[in-house]
Amino acid sequence: MKKPKTTAVALFNYAHSYAQSAVTLEDNQTEATHWNAPVYFLYFLYFHAIELYLKALLVSFGLDLDELRKTYGHRVRPLAELCQKQGLQLSLDAEQAIDLMSDTDNVITSRYIRVGKHKRLPFSVYYELCLSLHEQIGRKVYQDSSVTGRPVLKRAD
Repeated sequence: MKKPKTTAVALFNYAHSYAQSAVTLEDNQTEATHWNAPVYFLYFLYFHAIELYLKALLVSFGLDLDELRKTYGHRVRPLAELCQKQGLQLSLDAEQAIDLMSDTDNVITSRYIRVGKHKRLPFSVYYELCLSLHEQIGRKVYQDSSVTGRPVLKRAD
């Protein structure tokens, strides 16, 4: 039996879920002994959302997700470059965020205990990147599908 293909809409919705979860966690920080551990996990949530948004766009243009995984894995810089060839617009801040994701171990250090200094951008930069990807990619992904009711990425009021 052939495995069903993951659709661009499904990838987009997963990206939205990770980005919205990051927003929710950031807006609702809790007191804890290691309060910054879950807060730093926001980076991972944003990083994963960005990767999924990019893959959603590429799948909407007919690229195969399994081939994208084999060729690019989690490397967001080449994914972003491929998306830009398809018309994706990235601001200078977005380019800086993607470069930092690619050139540092922030993805790993957001998930595990690591001591020392880390070069990180403010969460707001990743939120803005996710918001831009959400708007640009959402239009394309949903226009090519029969699915209605695209989710909204928003901050708490």
